[in-house]
Amino acid sequence: MHEDAGLILPRGEDGQELEDAHERRGGLERDGAGRIGFAPRTSLRDAGKRGLGWLVGRALPHGRYDRCLFVLAHMRCGSTALSNIVCSRPDFSGYGESHVTHDGRDAPGRLAVNCARRKGWDARAPWQFDKILHSRLDAAAPPAFFSARAIFLVREPFASVRSIVDLFARLGRDEYRTHEEAASYYIGRLAALAEMWPRFEAARRIGLTHEALLRDPDAVLAAISTRLGITPPLVNAYRSKAASRRGGGGDPLVSGRHSRIEPGLPGRPVDPSDLDLSPATCVQLQESYAALAALFGRDAAQERRGRSELPQSEP
Repeated sequence: MHEDAGLILPRGEDGQELEDAHERRGGLERDGAGRIGFAPRTSLRDAGKRGLGWLVGRALPHGRYDRCLFVLAHMRCGSTALSNIVCSRPDFSGYGESHVTHDGRDAPGRLAVNCARRKGWDARAPWQFDKILHSRLDAAAPPAFFSARAIFLVREPFASVRSIVDLFARLGRDEYRTHEEAASYYIGRLAALAEMWPRFEAARRIGLTHEALLRDPDAVLAAISTRLGITPPLVNAYRSKAASRRGGGGDPLVSGRHSRIEPGLPGRPVDPSDLDLSPATCVQLQESYAALAALFGRDAAQERRGRSELPQSEP
């Protein structure tokens, strides 16, 4: 990637979205009854980000959703390696999971600001990238969001649940301490992905499984490139940016040790009886994954039929 250029940010702008801050210091605001009171600092910060995002989006030719590529997925599904491959290219600005909330047309501008703060910005890159793993970040996505290109990626549920709990335990975090908590996140996220899937045009979306990505990464990258019109095609090589390994940007444990997706089998399936899950939760997990994988499979089959029906060129 080239050095960051072309985007100068005001002092103090923080690109990372802080979801659960409750600071009460700040300036003044008027409430619905016309009374003047103190505005939470987070409200002022959010307003500043949105205003800056709007300005940056208007100023940049690629500050629009139709110039974005998203990985829409869930935690612990191999998304960091795939993101690293995309973000190692000079035609994409990005580094991984930005945590920008995609709830308005100013979001691509806020994404650019975020990337600039984390050394993932290149003014000469015609595309922007973001990875979205949490439904709070795309639940209120505007219609323009679905003009982007999207890679949907999911992993078998029981391996995902175990991996989520193990990750947060190793990081010493209080979130997802139980398999039921991780399963609730997984079920909710896959429901959101299934709802978003049909809102993208067929030519602007592709659905993948973690197992397929591991089994033959080169074939999967070729399929992504063909389906989404990425030229030159994606290559199985990457440089892991520092921002993708900290602050929730990506996998903090192992992604920095690799420079490509190593082909291989996913490993021994996780036995659900080894997890502390109710029978009802196990059924929900399996049904969530099967439903989304079926959507992906039907889409791929339809594309294959479409290619086979194209007229053959004369010899």
